[in-house]
Amino acid sequence: MVMKGIWIIICIVIFSLISICSADESSGHKILVEGGESILTENEDGSMILTILDIIPYGVIFDDPEYITLLESVLPDNNVTMNAGVIFSSPDGNNVSLVQVSNPDYSVETRNLTFVIHPLEFYEGSILADLKDQSENMNSEIARKAHATRIFLEKGLSVSENEDELRCKDKCERYNDKSTRFLCEMKCVI
Repeated sequence: MVMKGIWIIICIVIFSLISICSADESSGHKILVEGGESILTENEDGSMILTILDIIPYGVIFDDPEYITLLESVLPDNNVTMNAGVIFSSPDGNNVSLVQVSNPDYSVETRNLTFVIHPLEFYEGSILADLKDQSENMNSEIARKAHATRIFLEKGLSVSENEDELRCKDKCERYNDKSTRFLCEMKCVI
């Protein structure tokens, strides 16, 4: 009887640890924004201004399910800093750099997107982990040669945002049939 009780406690502890680890991994989204050529200028304070020309006005949010949304709805506020992976594509190949982005400025008329960026010294998250091993230093010469630019933004969820999203998705599942559930769940994330 005592052994059975110990096994039950061990199973509960293992289940709790698995739940905590999986909850940590799903605390955000990876958002892809794509455009054409880029202009990279360096500031005296060590930051850089990245302007991506001819942006596609939609962002792809990698989540379950994957979906596309208007670019304005996925950009952070001016006072929010996000981790990002920038990929400059040229005939010579791709150059990947992990950075922190802030102060987004998107012009609908010109279809240009501008960020203030800082090189990212360390990255310990899981959302951009697939880009970490490929990351190199960013310089204006590489950006100048690029004919296409992609940026993966890491949008984390705070605990309250995550709980609100889960409640919203739960309501979608309860009160919508399968054919309309996807649209309802999209509204939960935006």
